[in-house]
Amino acid sequence: MSDLVHASTRGLWILALSSIGLGASGCLELPVEPQDYEYRAVIRWTDHGVPHILAEDIDSAIYGQAYAFARLNGCVLADQVLKVRSERAMFFGAGQDDEHVRSDLVIKALEVYDNAEAELPQQPAQIQSMLQAYADGYNDFVAQRGDQLPCAEQPWLRSISPTDLFAYYIELGMLASSRQAHEFYWAAQPPGSASLEPAQGSVADIRTHRPGSNGWGIGRDRSANGHGMLVANPHFPWQGELKLFESHLRVPGTLDVYGASLMGVVGTLIGFNESVAWTHTVSDGQRLVVYNLELDPADPLRYMFDGQSMPLEAQTHEVMVLQEDGALTPASRTFYRSHHGLLASLPPLLWSNERAYAIRDANASNVAMISQFIGMNLARGMDDFQRVHDEQQGIPWVNTISTSKDGRAWYIDSTPTANLSPEAIDYFLQPPLDEDGILTGLIYDLAGLVMLPGNRSAFDWVVAEGARDPGLLPVTDVPRLERSDFVFNANDSHWLSNPLEPLTGFSPLHGFEQTPRSPRTRMNAHMLLDEEGLYSGVDGKFDLAELRDAILSNHGMMELLLRDAVVDRCQGQTTTETEAYGAVDIAPACTVLSTWDGTLDTDSVGAIVWRELLGDFGASDRFDAGALFAEAFDPASPVKTPRTLAEGERVLEALAGAVVKLEQAGIALDTPLGEVQHTVRAGERIPIHGGGSAEGVANLVFYGGLSTTLDEPLSQGTLVDEGSGTGLSDQGYVINYGSSFVMAMQFTDGDPEAYALLTYGQSDDPRSPYHVDQTRRFSQKDWRKVSWTEDDIEADPDLEIEVIFGFGDTP
Repeated sequence: MSDLVHASTRGLWILALSSIGLGASGCLELPVEPQDYEYRAVIRWTDHGVPHILAEDIDSAIYGQAYAFARLNGCVLADQVLKVRSERAMFFGAGQDDEHVRSDLVIKALEVYDNAEAELPQQPAQIQSMLQAYADGYNDFVAQRGDQLPCAEQPWLRSISPTDLFAYYIELGMLASSRQAHEFYWAAQPPGSASLEPAQGSVADIRTHRPGSNGWGIGRDRSANGHGMLVANPHFPWQGELKLFESHLRVPGTLDVYGASLMGVVGTLIGFNESVAWTHTVSDGQRLVVYNLELDPADPLRYMFDGQSMPLEAQTHEVMVLQEDGALTPASRTFYRSHHGLLASLPPLLWSNERAYAIRDANASNVAMISQFIGMNLARGMDDFQRVHDEQQGIPWVNTISTSKDGRAWYIDSTPTANLSPEAIDYFLQPPLDEDGILTGLIYDLAGLVMLPGNRSAFDWVVAEGARDPGLLPVTDVPRLERSDFVFNANDSHWLSNPLEPLTGFSPLHGFEQTPRSPRTRMNAHMLLDEEGLYSGVDGKFDLAELRDAILSNHGMMELLLRDAVVDRCQGQTTTETEAYGAVDIAPACTVLSTWDGTLDTDSVGAIVWRELLGDFGASDRFDAGALFAEAFDPASPVKTPRTLAEGERVLEALAGAVVKLEQAGIALDTPLGEVQHTVRAGERIPIHGGGSAEGVANLVFYGGLSTTLDEPLSQGTLVDEGSGTGLSDQGYVINYGSSFVMAMQFTDGDPEAYALLTYGQSDDPRSPYHVDQTRRFSQKDWRKVSWTEDDIEADPDLEIEVIFGFGDTP
């Protein structure tokens, strides 16, 4: 045990104590304390840098959480505040291709900070007080110990305000919607405009560049001890502001919650308290609707609506840009808005003299997110937890999968979703065969987006009683399911939250029903149904060890369905003639596949051959009959179909392609996965297990980019075949995305029990011992036991204790 002592500055006191905990009265017992403080908290640091914050009131606990967060990740939040304040160009200059100017101005056009200033005073008093406490805790750390942070010398490491935080949360709420459309908002300029330029990126990025996840809620019927169990497995970036940070908040008699939050976010977003546990997966539903505007033939700055000519609202925004000589000069841009929303250029659908395109975002005005999650943190049971969802309706872009001490498992997709009329839904599902219909089909094929005519009120969002905001679906109409066996989600729609009770009859904007599921969804369902008892044992009931083993078992659905048939097809074959590669000897690759253990563990030999074989097929081939499967998808058997290897030589050609690509990368066919699949943390190369979307493995790991921080991303190397999607490069398979906060927990007759791994560690600072420690443990599947009880915390051999007092003097 070590004690931390720091000098007192700016009204912050930190005391050194040999031990600290709850007295007989259930209150904190401190030998010394100052007077007239606003906050008092004890931070107990346990193994791997997890802070357990003990306080006598919620604001003090939040103050302590922010202080602890700032110690390990303070620079991340400082940068995000710069972003939402539209000040990056002011500190960093225009950036490559004017990236900082673009970001600053689009965020202004989305009115992120304006909305925060207007809406924060309308928030419940408790939420305002908590945001103030978080800002105070962060600011006190920066004032007291900011010189310890890697960005200590940067002028943008400054105090933050509750409004800064609220703006950051509003912008996070648009992660799976408008944040992905920045370049398309920027590019929307009138035809012939001097500022007209092509949009950067692909319109497909709006729907494909999103996080994923698996989530399991186990009910009493499938739990060995009859209490609820949970698996949390969010798939998020391993760099930037979308990393997760673990903490434990305890206010005796009021709040006791453990889990993880996104960088700088108040409270716990994924975790558990004494009676309920929950996790999230990104919803397959639609947050955005694109409106096809019919422009006034006399003026491309006006559009037709219900027979009337309506003006587009022009909004010019300005930011300051740092020059090489240190001067600041203004940069501006004019954006345009219809009553549907901000105009966007969606290549190949561009603003012409006849048409323009506007986007309406269901999360543009979501200011209930923090109230939602704090309500979940405080829930005293499943009934209370469900009530919070119905009353707050603040979930931004995720499904909720939950379980309770009394053994109930519950799923809901309460994400904000456009409430469309039957006519509008029919148009979306079957657009008429005219020009609008062609455009509608094109935008859905390119990006999976909903597009509707913008010239008639019949296609506007419908106001309904019970919705959080006008035009959203009322909460009574969203998909939900309670079971006593299990519920789950793996980023497909709500339909198979439990395959034994499909959810049907909901708006297609929540996601489609009776359609093929991804291989990963099928693998999750296969493990949970567990007809052969491979994961939950002969009794069909999970214990905690079985739950941990299952989620990191690294079995893939495509291997279970096809590997034996592929081996039968390739055995006895030698040279295969291919159009792309010529004659290729596939016999050694076939031998490797025949002896492969079928998993994607670090020591698995054959996994890379299988991956590259699958990568030779298109993504659609994994969902229905075609080049890969002979038997088509059957909605009556959605977990087991499609199945059976398609006839013909196509799979042998794919195996030949795998041989050639691995040879091009300089990788032997019999190389274990862990020798070529890796990440790099603080210069250390670490083997990583798991697989990509093609394999259909629950433990999803890959290379991706979704961060908006300015840190240099981990290099992927030069890809061998960009079209395959396997990520194979001259560096092997580089991982910087995927399984992040992996947790398996169960309720018991007494205290909750949990095991967890934070794959990239608690600290963003490469100098910190908590930057790489848990990556090593994840590599070895070495789960760590979560410290929950006071005895667990006090017994930690690495326990560090800080007692902090704050005086609430943040401006």
